[in-house]
Parts: sequence; structure tokens; C-alpha cells
Amino acid sequence: ILGAVCVLLVLAVIAQSVWGKYLAQALASSRPWGCLTHSSTFHTSSGTPPVLHCQRQDTGLDGSLTHNGKCYWDSKRSQMWNESQKDCESRNSQMLVIRDQEDMDFINMITEGTSHVWIGLNITSHTGNWTWVDGSPLNQTLFRVSGPVASNSCGVVKGNRINSETCSAEFKWICQKDAVVV
Repeated sequence: ILGAVCVLLVLAVIAQSVWGKYLAQALASSRPWGCLTHSSTFHTSSGTPPVLHCQRQDTGLDGSLTHNGKCYWDSKRSQMWNESQKDCESRNSQMLVIRDQEDMDFINMITEGTSHVWIGLNITSHTGNWTWVDGSPLNQTLFRVSGPVASNSCGVVKGNRINSETCSAEFKWICQKDAVVV
């Protein structure tokens, strides 16, 4: 009886391993690009944080970067804000949301030398307030928006500033998404 139990346990471990690999492949194929971290990095004896990696998955996304548990991808071409937002959504991500000065410093580093870059900030028609694409309001104590504000205003970042631009202007943009543990 003990031998039969051992055989069943071995078969269960093998089945779980095969199922895990199948599930990981299925998830990877459903994401056009991903930010991956290996789950083994969460179990380090030193308690160090996981090392994140962004992975290109057959979409032509080069240059993905990580910061604070998120992956960032910056476009190489320019287009209007709405088109940029749709592009990020098609990549299962969202346009850039800047939460704090550390995020702003990181964005300044990766956009250095770029004139203006669309971020996920616009004036919502129903409130008339600056709102991020995730629905949260802009913290105007932390970041002030420079420039004229109208119902068709969207946010761009240039240097350490957020500026207001007409949403029909064309600029490069940045997409972001959360890290995925595999």
C-alpha cells in the first residue's frame, strides 16, 4: 500500500508540473507583452526584492523597462492621444500614470531629449478635472499642469513638468503595466 501511495504522489507532482507549464504558456500567449519576474526570486534567504524583467512577446516591442514593479514601453512614433491610449489598451496595458516624484524622475530619465510625451492624463468631460486613465484624479499639490486648459486637453510630460496640450496634437507616448509573477 505504501508503494502505491508513493506512486500516486509522484504522478500528482508530475501532473502539477505539466499543468503549471501549460498554464504559464497559455498566459504568456494571451499577453502581447509582459513584465515577468520569476517566483523563485520571492523566496530569497536575504529578503531581497524580486528582479523584474520585461519580455517582448512577438509584438515588436523593443526597449521595455522596469521601475517600481511596473513595465514601461515608450513608442518610437507619434500620434494623437486617443490613438495612443488605444495602442496601450491593445497591448493589455494603459498609458503612463505618474504617482509620485520618483516616478517623474524615472520618466525624465527615459524621455531625456524627447520634446513631449503623452501620458495617461486628460480633462474628463463630465467633471472638467484632470483625471488619469485609471480613473484617479491628478494630485495637483504634487504636480501642477502648465498651459491652457480646455475640454479637449490631454497631458504631456516634458522634463520635470506636466503640460496641457490639445488631444489632437501628435506626440510619442508611454504604456505601462504591472509585473506578472510566473
